Amino acid sequence: MNRRNFLERCALTSQIAAFFPLSSCGLQSHAAGMSSEPVVETSNGKVRGALVDGIYVFKGLRYAAPTGGENRFMPPRDPQPWTGIQQALTFGDSAPQTNPNPPPASGPPKIILAQLPRPAGAPPPRLKESEDCLFLNVWTAGVNDGRRRPVMVWLHGGFFSVGSGSTDDSMQLAKRGDVVNVTVNHRLNMFGYSHFGDLGGPEYAHSGNAGMLDIIAALKWVQNNIERFGGDPKRVMVFGVSGGGMKTAFLMASPAASGLLHRAGVQSGPGLKMMERRQATKVSEMLLHALGLKASQLDQLKTLPLETLMAARFAVDAKIPPGNFTDLTSFGPVLDLQLLPHQPFSPPALPLSKDVPLLIGSNQTDMVFFMGDDEPAFSLDDAALTLRVQRFLGDLTDPALRAYRKDYPHYSPSDLYMQIWSDYSIGQATIEEAERKAAAQRAPAYLYQFGWRTPVMGGKLRTLHTLETPFVFNNTEGAQAITGGGPEAQALAGRMSEAWVAFAATGNPNSQKSGLPHWPEYQAKTRSTMVFNNASVVADDPARDARLVLEKALARA
Repeated sequence: MNRRNFLERCALTSQIAAFFPLSSCGLQSHAAGMSSEPVVETSNGKVRGALVDGIYVFKGLRYAAPTGGENRFMPPRDPQPWTGIQQALTFGDSAPQTNPNPPPASGPPKIILAQLPRPAGAPPPRLKESEDCLFLNVWTAGVNDGRRRPVMVWLHGGFFSVGSGSTDDSMQLAKRGDVVNVTVNHRLNMFGYSHFGDLGGPEYAHSGNAGMLDIIAALKWVQNNIERFGGDPKRVMVFGVSGGGMKTAFLMASPAASGLLHRAGVQSGPGLKMMERRQATKVSEMLLHALGLKASQLDQLKTLPLETLMAARFAVDAKIPPGNFTDLTSFGPVLDLQLLPHQPFSPPALPLSKDVPLLIGSNQTDMVFFMGDDEPAFSLDDAALTLRVQRFLGDLTDPALRAYRKDYPHYSPSDLYMQIWSDYSIGQATIEEAERKAAAQRAPAYLYQFGWRTPVMGGKLRTLHTLETPFVFNNTEGAQAITGGGPEAQALAGRMSEAWVAFAATGNPNSQKSGLPHWPEYQAKTRSTMVFNNASVVADDPARDARLVLEKALARA
């Protein structure tokens, strides 16, 4: 898989969310005897939301000023306050992320979008993109009521290139857990992560982390305003899937985010390390070259059309060699003496987040998500399996295959390949992040593996990347195009969402209401892992032999 194809598969995170939203609820239904037009006074001005099935919904809440023109690549700025009441009934714009000059289509992905069943009716409208994208959304069971509910701030997936908080509907999670849910839009790709700090003047010092500064600004907004939305600013859980998990890891290591999050959740997005300054500078130099500019002409970037900048960004990405899933090779957060002085979990977990509990895990076959144009992978024989595994394990292929056949004796060659590639790309790094957090011996880490297979397409998709998200959001019915729906999926969603809510509330996922077995803290001597399935179990060091081989392979990578 080359760099361009890999990024195209990554972009499916947002495409799937757009085609198969977690919920299709609107803003029409109201609970009897309750105000249908709740008004809350924020630090910027008053906003009016809506009451939907007993949940107050506020969409498109501005937490920072527009980021275009003179504000490009600059830290986020406070919004202008307003008088009167602003309507908060529709999502704000998403960050620019669409290629203005897409390459000729070579046919739709064969697995992910083309064959998944679509919901009935017309597809949802395409999300509007603009540089005025710093908005967040709130779902809560009560406003101005003096309650202090746990707050769950969701960071969307799509690495640091694509995605939107406007596709993640938290209605069912807010209804189930009496929590306040927040989703966030922030700058992405070149607008959020072009590192000019070693090329330009001091005003560009933090341009490579502008998108993370946006998220920090959103968390500050939460601290200043969430009480009026019924939330507890001292119990804020930040969690996310894929790139959202990596963003969470950054925040755990950033002095600028210290005190803004009190629990952390990482779903199939281990963030052991971010970009080194040398690589980030190289990417930014390539961007300037694509635009015909020199480092001395950085200010001209503020006047170029959006489409010109986006075309250059895609041209740069197409030239960068592929890396492993967790390797950030372009337009991602970068080491920064003030914002990220050290790598988050490489090698140790930083003491900065020592008191922040971590809930972390991965899906058993995450990487199926990125195999949309790899039909042969679903019908491998032993010889083809060996050739594929040799590409990334080299001389460790034979011991790896022996270990995996021992740990997964009933797997077909295709099953084994998807398991090995998923473990190599995401699973092992997830374990390492849990290990390093546990080794700090302060706040606990809780490790899980999501093993539930979707029945969609006859089970062909197994436990693909992001599949756990509708379970965490307690909305497998709203996302039945990918989950298949049904009572078994909804029952597991109830158990998982209860564990996430308990973790947000207390820093511990154990809850008598969940119906799950006791979930122990992760420790190196036991490696206790919650394996989510129709019958969830706690396993100590599951697939140990396979883990040891991959541990050796990744240590020398």
